Amino acid sequence: MSLAEIRKEIDAIDPKIRALLMKRLDCSRRIAEAKNASGDLRIYRPDRENEILARLSEEVPEEKRAGYLAVVRKIMQTSRMYQYGLLYDWNDGLFAPLIRDLAIPENAARVRVRLSRPNRPNSMSEILSMIGDYGYSMERMELIEDNRDEGTVTFELTMLGNLNEINMKKLMFQLSMESMDFRIEAVG
Repeated sequence: MSLAEIRKEIDAIDPKIRALLMKRLDCSRRIAEAKNASGDLRIYRPDRENEILARLSEEVPEEKRAGYLAVVRKIMQTSRMYQYGLLYDWNDGLFAPLIRDLAIPENAARVRVRLSRPNRPNSMSEILSMIGDYGYSMERMELIEDNRDEGTVTFELTMLGNLNEINMKKLMFQLSMESMDFRIEAVG
């Protein structure tokens, strides 16, 4: 096959992938609706995701497995982002506890947070990816603690963006739900 023919085949596959992803997001919406109705706003379930990844990778050839799992992880991350965004939209007051007594300047340009995550592969890359997916950039990231006994890492992150923006508020909500010991340290 020529390069043009292969690209044409890819072009025919892409709309099918889009249709399946839209169906999956429809399912994600129904999960968010069920979670919202139950009052359990926890979406991130790393144990369930690990089981799914193990099951889905069983019949994938070794040379394709890492790439395949990267795509599946990204689909899961996207589904969680969509669900947390819906939950945020449906529930007033989810953001207020995150800012405590912090004053938020109208034209704030940075947000500094501290959070802990399990120390496992992709743990922090998921956070960095999430920040970019919401449309923000990382200015600084510092490892504060590597707790080998607990199996966790604690980071301080400074993101460029305004905490008055709805997407930044949704990002903070998702980070708080997917991290341990999450807190917004400063806004400026």
